[in-house]
Amino acid sequence: MSTTRPRLDEVARLAGVSRATASKALNGRADVSPATRDRVAAAASELGYQGVGAGPAVPLIGLVADNMTTTYTLDILRGATTAAMAAGVGLVTQYSEDLPPAGAHPLSDAWFEQVKRSGWLGVIVVTTKLSRRQLKKVAELQLATVAIDPANALPAGVTSIGATNWNGGVEATEHLIRLGHRRIGFVRGTTGSVPAAERLQGYLSALMMHDLPHDTRLVVGDEFSAEAGLRAGLQLLSLPPDVRPTAVFAANDAIALGVYQAARQLGLHVPDDLSVVGFDDSLLAPLVTPPLTTVNQPLEDMGAAAVRTLVDLSQSRPVTAGPIRLATSLAVRASTAPPTP
Repeated sequence: MSTTRPRLDEVARLAGVSRATASKALNGRADVSPATRDRVAAAASELGYQGVGAGPAVPLIGLVADNMTTTYTLDILRGATTAAMAAGVGLVTQYSEDLPPAGAHPLSDAWFEQVKRSGWLGVIVVTTKLSRRQLKKVAELQLATVAIDPANALPAGVTSIGATNWNGGVEATEHLIRLGHRRIGFVRGTTGSVPAAERLQGYLSALMMHDLPHDTRLVVGDEFSAEAGLRAGLQLLSLPPDVRPTAVFAANDAIALGVYQAARQLGLHVPDDLSVVGFDDSLLAPLVTPPLTTVNQPLEDMGAAAVRTLVDLSQSRPVTAGPIRLATSLAVRASTAPPTP
């Protein structure tokens, strides 16, 4: 009688799936269809497969982001991973635009149902807009969900984690005002984004507090990207000399880098001809030339706080309902200076 333990390859072969799919199914991943999960489970049972070092399953938390390649998301992921390891839970990451060959599209009704069936502790959603339908499904399933920098306003009872965007907007703008700038442009983030709107309101409030006029020609942009920053920068820097800004506050660091590029294309130098302030304090901010002055968002702390919140919910510990706001601070580097007379 053979004493050789069955291997994952054998389970996959019997179930008629790839080794990777078998592994996902056995580890409770939500991007596997119920039928496939059942087929893999039946094959594992028939073969007596126990897995490597089989023991109690590690609790899982899902993290879904609309873009997994930005330094913003990577900073959040770093904090979430550290907190998950400390709490003894696993972290499963997915891109919200994924179209998996098997299983449900992330954040669809079927996906939420799979997550619930799989026994995950909950889901962290990063910068993604949650529709009424999705929020209704989350409530219906009683699925613990934490949103980081949600793109839209969420109902009471849904925990969201973000930064003090308004305060950061005020601080960035006041820094430029103290340097002597009076014509300050603002490049917005994605249209309809709550964080972008809060940063804009901070900018406008700072102008008002210092009795500076709000020129609508100096507020442009519609997306959190370097490409949008380039377009907006060219638009602002092509204004007549008596209107053109001497400084620009960008709603995130990617936009700020696009403004850098616009200045270079027009033969302008940062900060001699144009001061630039970003928002996020991403990994690239201190590495670009000149190093970028930016509002530090505690992104790693936000990721860690989201994990801890879900762990607390799973253990019936009290958590803050509604928004949690972590403090921003200004990181002053070499991209800002007094305006040239």
